[in-house]
Amino acid sequence: MYEVKKVKWSSFLWDVFMCSLGSYGGPEAHYGVFSSILVEKRKYLTEEELTEMIGLYALVPGPSSSQTITAIGYYIGGPILALFSFIVWALPAIIIMALFGVFFSIIDRNEGWKAITTYLPAVAVGFIIYAAFTLSKKILDQKINWIMYLAMLAIGLWLVDYSIWVVPLMLISGGLIYLIPHLKDKERTTNKLKPRWWILGIVIGLALLNEGLRVWINSPWITLFSSFYRYGYSVIGGGQIVIPLMIQDLVESQSLISLSDFLSGYAIDQAVPGPLFSFAGFVSARAFSGSGLSLLAGIIGGLSIFLPGIMLVFFIFPLWKKARNLVLMKYFLKGVTVTVASLILMTAIKSAIKLPVNYVSYAVVLSTALLLISKKIPAPLIVLVAGILGFII
Repeated sequence: MYEVKKVKWSSFLWDVFMCSLGSYGGPEAHYGVFSSILVEKRKYLTEEELTEMIGLYALVPGPSSSQTITAIGYYIGGPILALFSFIVWALPAIIIMALFGVFFSIIDRNEGWKAITTYLPAVAVGFIIYAAFTLSKKILDQKINWIMYLAMLAIGLWLVDYSIWVVPLMLISGGLIYLIPHLKDKERTTNKLKPRWWILGIVIGLALLNEGLRVWINSPWITLFSSFYRYGYSVIGGGQIVIPLMIQDLVESQSLISLSDFLSGYAIDQAVPGPLFSFAGFVSARAFSGSGLSLLAGIIGGLSIFLPGIMLVFFIFPLWKKARNLVLMKYFLKGVTVTVASLILMTAIKSAIKLPVNYVSYAVVLSTALLLISKKIPAPLIVLVAGILGFII
């Protein structure tokens, strides 16, 4: 049995909520908030423990920052507190993004409101460029990383449009390329790992069931759940990397949502605090516009994309203490990280190409990226200004 800490749950969950309110952008920004509130201010865990959790869940499919804060809840109070931690962290953002999806359905019928979305796709591209810049800056410190980065960028530009499985295969391949030369390194650990295989079995079983249901039952609700559940277990690297999967599947293959609406919602997601996977709430609600159940669809889609990754926390966390000495994970993680950075840049390039050809849109992209890099203007203000700009111009 895992020994939990003596911490008042209500106080801890309030701190998790404060993390949710203060977390904008991608996982890297979230980790800074976790460190500030949960490590430095409250001392629930050490910086080393937080860093280990971040590295561990960067290797696991799913929303890495959401998995990390769920695992911190597990560390503090066991599996029940872990579940509450996830709900407090993610559900507010899911509901807000689902409501934005409903709002977009309303403004479809009101031409006067549509101007607000004119430059939001350009803002979204600016956010993606910023994510690519910040991550690439950190990992491109050696020649081998540059070679892998450029190679994966070229492969992504060439192959990603062919199948949603290209992205996870590229991530796994990148990790293996860095791992294989070190397979002969000796691991030193006296701990015997005892995985809870039944949890992993449920995750895989649901995945197989979903794929079967998509073939056998032609229902938009089945498609909704199975699509977002698939994204949840197909992504290593957090919210940014799920974007090319969604574009290829929902926009180009299934035509459930337009690219313009997709990018507009993604831009709004950057201004809403909390996990980036909450974007699924917007896409799901938007895809079901006109059904009268778009808000419910948004909540179901939002929770579906988190489900496999959060279930994996309950599989992985009990192994964490015993696996701390396994150094081979670090090599695999490095290859995954380099591949993730190249795929984010690939997404920025492909999205920029599809923007309307005009100088204002390109200026918005460039301004957004530079303002984010400067860290002088908060993300919500950038999105607000872009919405106002749509009315003015």
